[in-house]
Amino acid sequence: MLSSASNLRLVGEASSGAEALGVIDALKPELILMDVHMPELDGPATAKAVLTRHPEIKVVAWTVSESSDDLLRMMAVGCSGYVLKDAGPGELQRALLSALRSESPVPRKMIPDVLRRVAESTPVSKSNLAPLTSREMQILRGIAKGHTTKRMAADLGLAAPSIETHLHNIFRKLSATNRGEAVSTALKVGLLTLADL
Repeated sequence: MLSSASNLRLVGEASSGAEALGVIDALKPELILMDVHMPELDGPATAKAVLTRHPEIKVVAWTVSESSDDLLRMMAVGCSGYVLKDAGPGELQRALLSALRSESPVPRKMIPDVLRRVAESTPVSKSNLAPLTSREMQILRGIAKGHTTKRMAADLGLAAPSIETHLHNIFRKLSATNRGEAVSTALKVGLLTLADL
């Protein structure tokens, strides 16, 4: 599935989480495509161990599981994204490149359930957050709908670097490290509603 991607190079494979931990130092990957359910050391445990030792590596879950529990467990340990195995080669490649750009690729059909669950968890006080500008709110609604930086730039008539600057400000104001966290926090404090998804 990755052979046609000229900008991605496969540097190695591992058949288990334990084996992956044993070869990462030698392979020095920028990104790891990891199954969620593996014998002995499962995906979340392996991802946590990898990211503790190498926080610069991007880990993307690749799985048959459409369970929001699995997605949340992988994201909770610091994974950059989640891709279902029924994705075609193009979709998989786009997700990996998106993760390398520090975006958070997640299957569109899973987003409403995941964000609903996150929004129903521990509340966040809106009074502790800096207010977002109207432009930042436009961009926040764009990421809630899963729009890419390129699409938001085209929709809003801005350059991609301007979108990235606004995203950085949104993350800072919402104390978020990625798009998924920004949207879930915005849902918790009422900046977004489920209708915005």
